Amino acid sequence: MRHLDLNLLITFKAIAECHSLTQASQRVNKTQAAISIQLKKLEELTGCKLIERGYHKAVLTNDGEVLLQYARRLLSLSDEAINALNPEEVRGTVRFGIPDDYASLILKEAVQAFASRYPGIRLEIRNDISHNLFKGLENGDLDLALVTQRETDAGGKMLRRDPLVWVADKHFTIPQGPLPLALYPHGCGFRKNILDALSSSRQDYYIAFECTGVTGVKIAVDSGLAIAATAPALIQPNWRIISQDEYALPRLDAIVIELRHGKSEPDTAVKCFAENIRERLCDV
Repeated sequence: MRHLDLNLLITFKAIAECHSLTQASQRVNKTQAAISIQLKKLEELTGCKLIERGYHKAVLTNDGEVLLQYARRLLSLSDEAINALNPEEVRGTVRFGIPDDYASLILKEAVQAFASRYPGIRLEIRNDISHNLFKGLENGDLDLALVTQRETDAGGKMLRRDPLVWVADKHFTIPQGPLPLALYPHGCGFRKNILDALSSSRQDYYIAFECTGVTGVKIAVDSGLAIAATAPALIQPNWRIISQDEYALPRLDAIVIELRHGKSEPDTAVKCFAENIRERLCDV
């Protein structure tokens, strides 16, 4: 009788979520050759091709999609079993920072799942723009933060690369004259990307709504007061993407979302929460 090896499933799950053997090897701390060997063993064990390896990324096959669901359930059950037998095993405090937009996307589910799996770990969440979260990491006030990558910094773990698109309420009509914008405050990566693109294209604009969080942007767009730019995963149901055919807005650079640790060496609690955030963000 054949049995699934949890170590192989851990590697397979990392490849599926990173869409890259190179990034998966960094996540599980194995060489890319070792990752390839483990994937081959799993495919031989299941008798199915699980991953299509393209030039830029690894893509799940239909069989791979099916196995990924079972892999997540099996690994989650393994964690639950260990925690049930060793309820005192993982304890500590995790001070975590996350921008408002991505908090609205993943934080509720991430916190609920983590609290259920690790009841001995206390979470302290700070919701702020990336500029301030970088300061929190540098000052030792945060153990971990999800941030928009800065060009001048290295050392974070890239989780995803999101294109930025222009959005408006579905009934909004582009006005003649300067564009009304809804923007996050100074220090926000989204803001810099947007204003750099508009300046390069010599597009006239004015800031109609400046806000500190995603609620403000939603109000500005929903009310027809302004247009905004955001990642596709953050688009609201009543918004639409402004096409190039409709209005010649400048193309925006993609933003890189990364997970960064603070100055101190991360303990087990921080590592567990970091993995939880990686899983949630790769799922959306």
